[in-house]
Amino acid sequence: MSKYIDFIPETASEEYALLAGRVEAFANYVVHEKYSISKEMCAAMLGFELPTEQTVKSESDDKDENWFDENQDGDIA
Repeated sequence: MSKYIDFIPETASEEYALLAGRVEAFANYVVHEKYSISKEMCAAMLGFELPTEQTVKSESDDKDENWFDENQDGDIA
C-alpha cells in the first residue's frame, strides 16, 4: 500500500491521534457514501493491507463442519 504521508508516530498519544483521525474519516465516508463501499477502500482508509489471495468458502462447504463441540448425545459440551 502506498502512503501519501510519511508520518511515523513516536508516542502512544501520536499513534492514538493518527488512528482516531483515520476512524473519524472512515466514519464520515461511510455516512456520506451513497453506494456500497469496497473492501479495498476500507483497507486504504484504515491503513491496512488486504491479503493478496483470498479463498471464499461456499455455503455448501459448511454443511460438513461442526460449529459446536458436541458429545455423542448431540448435546453441546
